[in-house]
Amino acid sequence: MTRRSAALVAGALFLAAFAGSSWQNADAQGTVLRSPFVVAVQSARRTGLTRVVACKTPTAPVHDVEGVSYYTDAQHSVADPTKRAQNVAQLKPIRDYLATVTRLVDAAVVGDDAAGTCAWTWFHAWAQANALDGTVNRQGAYEREWTLGGLALSFLKLRDSGVADPAGSPAVVASWLAAVARRVEPAYEGPKANANNHAYWTGLAVAAAGVAADDRALFDWGVAKYKIGVDQITPDGTLPLEMARGERALHYHFYALTPLVMLAELGRANGVDLYGMDGGALHRLVRRLIPAVADPQSFAKPAGAVQDIAAGGRLSVDEIEWIEPYAAHFPSPALDALLARYRPLTDPRLGGDVTMLYTQRAR
Repeated sequence: MTRRSAALVAGALFLAAFAGSSWQNADAQGTVLRSPFVVAVQSARRTGLTRVVACKTPTAPVHDVEGVSYYTDAQHSVADPTKRAQNVAQLKPIRDYLATVTRLVDAAVVGDDAAGTCAWTWFHAWAQANALDGTVNRQGAYEREWTLGGLALSFLKLRDSGVADPAGSPAVVASWLAAVARRVEPAYEGPKANANNHAYWTGLAVAAAGVAADDRALFDWGVAKYKIGVDQITPDGTLPLEMARGERALHYHFYALTPLVMLAELGRANGVDLYGMDGGALHRLVRRLIPAVADPQSFAKPAGAVQDIAAGGRLSVDEIEWIEPYAAHFPSPALDALLARYRPLTDPRLGGDVTMLYTQRAR
């Protein structure tokens, strides 16, 4: 049996376990996979807002993705600023491409059809060149996962917007996203596969590509990475692999939560109650993290190090963006207060403007 076949069998067995349990797997095999953004995008289009974004020539496709590793310790908690700057410079073409695509798509979502047409052009430029298909090193592999996730989520928004693809073949783009997804899978298979936040971000990327391409094997593979994450959530609502990050433990708890919540969103759109998995383990993680926003040092003792997030300080977008989708289903005064402080939340790795999607869906 090939590795790919084994993965398909494992995915089938995994989803078969949903049947007869407390979960809902209403989406039968063969049903078209659905985006979680359809209603929000259609609502945004009806507002009549506009964001005029100039269309430029697509940047040259990137094939090899080789970053610079910048952590100096085994726990990946201490970064070398010089190497980190080198990594940013080396990966700038990929990050710029993703940022441009998500900006164009967000403009299309609120009514700028020209931006949507331009976004299709940018997608096709890289899809037809089979971009991101070359060699990767460790840091480059991480970047490719994040890029795939952002592009796949942006693709779903653009497709939902109704802006016509001038090439008439959005399936070409979806097929490319699926091909990239299959390239990132192998590093997360086998007994020695990474099981921390990188697995969840990769699961999100692969599952989103699966929805884009209507490829259930990819979707199931991504959902399986969600299970790896929530299975690790302890009774006190923490993640052991992220707690081992020392002074960065709290940051990585926040960072791991985002892809888990977004995977739960993809599941919800397709009849799979990931929010309820393992007795609602994800909610334990959320309940543990909300008070830590005001008291980061509550993580100091279990992590064995003073946390590098200052009490009362401003969190970064990648630490707080999970609140938009989560609060849409599970609102609370504490979450509302945080959203009021941090909105709008925009991150290319989540396909762009997250706040726009979830405030539109609440209408």
